[in-house]
Amino acid sequence: MPKIYKPFTDHTSSEMFARIYLMKAGQFARESDSLSLHMRLFFLGLQRVSNRGHAPFKAGEIQQLLQSKVGRPYGEKQIRNEIKRLTKDGLISPLSNIRCLLYPLELISLKTEKKNAAKCDEHGTHSSWSGYNNDWAPDYPPQGVVEEVIIPAVEEYSGISLNSVGEISIGDGTYDSYQ
Repeated sequence: MPKIYKPFTDHTSSEMFARIYLMKAGQFARESDSLSLHMRLFFLGLQRVSNRGHAPFKAGEIQQLLQSKVGRPYGEKQIRNEIKRLTKDGLISPLSNIRCLLYPLELISLKTEKKNAAKCDEHGTHSSWSGYNNDWAPDYPPQGVVEEVIIPAVEEYSGISLNSVGEISIGDGTYDSYQ
């Protein structure tokens, strides 16, 4: 009897992830002329991205790495327009530019050999970008004093026992058990 498979559906959990080989993504970006330029640019950044989401490039480097179908470099203006397109679609941060493509931490979470990447020269930080907050994510949890949590007082509701009697503890939630 043949196996019965579940039908294909969209992933609905934010915990789902996939493995993308970053070096291969860069090869697709450089060698494919059938992919759109903005997708080639997205893949090119993946090959260079650090675990904090920064993919830095030298001046003019993207244009040299992404050649047109006729083998010529794309113009700087065209690359900038494609960066704007990726930004508008939320695939990269609004702070991305031709010198550093910045991927949101909600989109890409990497375990890479680039764990202690140097500070990004373009952005002046190695912090991750949060697309949800549209701001830099903190590098470390907040330091300092954590204020005491105040638990609000429980109001007495008629018919609910909140007092301790004998073996039963406070807040047992029983109704009219102790009159």
